[in-house]
Amino acid sequence: MAGVTSWLASIGRRESGKMPHLVILGASGFLGRSMLAAGNFPMPIKAVSRKPPEGAQPGIWHAADLLVPGALDPLLGAGDVVCNLVYSASVSGPENIRMVDNVIRACFNAGVARLIHCSTAMVAGIVRQQRVLESTTCRPRTVYEQTKLTLEQRVLEAVTKGLDAAILRPTAIVGPGGQNLLKLTRSLQGGNTVASYLRASLFGRRAMHVVPVQNVIQALWHVAQMPDRLSGDIYHVSSDDNPANNFRSVETTLAKALGLPPRRIPPLPVPQIVLSLLLRLLGRSDADPHRIYDSRKLLETGFVPPQTVRGAVEEFGASLR
Repeated sequence: MAGVTSWLASIGRRESGKMPHLVILGASGFLGRSMLAAGNFPMPIKAVSRKPPEGAQPGIWHAADLLVPGALDPLLGAGDVVCNLVYSASVSGPENIRMVDNVIRACFNAGVARLIHCSTAMVAGIVRQQRVLESTTCRPRTVYEQTKLTLEQRVLEAVTKGLDAAILRPTAIVGPGGQNLLKLTRSLQGGNTVASYLRASLFGRRAMHVVPVQNVIQALWHVAQMPDRLSGDIYHVSSDDNPANNFRSVETTLAKALGLPPRRIPPLPVPQIVLSLLLRLLGRSDADPHRIYDSRKLLETGFVPPQTVRGAVEEFGASLR
């Protein structure tokens, strides 16, 4: 780590005479807050948000509305590494696209070292392959998936113009303070027990696509410090090959972490084709209960995930107990 950090630092000193920063855009969101809480930063950081939290540390936190062209210009410098976590469900697709365009323009203006853009594995959309690779042709179905893919395309277009960038596609990020598994938690804690039993029977061993937030954080650090040019590479960040990453295992682990007693009657063995047909009728893009988002490309770069699916679910459940 030290060697790569020195390499990044040398870029900043050579181009600007200043130590470069790791600039986290969207730092007040779940992933951004988790990154800041994790600490162990490879470089000095700047946390950027449209509205920094109350009591935000001066010099670390900075306010910038990414819908405003030029808002980032005073915050970026030559040699900086930018992690873009920004996506807002409260604005339209075109506005989200305008924000990433403004980020890219600011990166070019400042001469940053590289941009790490955080997307989602869900951009794959409706694909036939059960094991989805980064090279799999995406067929986004929902507006969210389509917008996310368009944001990726904007970043890749910038790569052809000289910006060094990479795209990370995490699956369902789970950790304290996150939204994934929150609905299941509420159902287990106070929902209808019959409905919960039927859901467990129907979902069975369906892939849950859980990825620990700590794994995503470390993947961002890992890619940010790669010694070679990123050249628009795309990486899945997933734990889908973990045997515990299925509904029944996740639900059992979560219930135990919440301090709930186990079911007296095991769920019924419902054929998975029933769930697949139901998901298709509901218009879900990911209708294959056994779909896997392959993360071997990232692992082959030397990335070592720090946390297991079971550990992440236990930690999440304990935080809500």
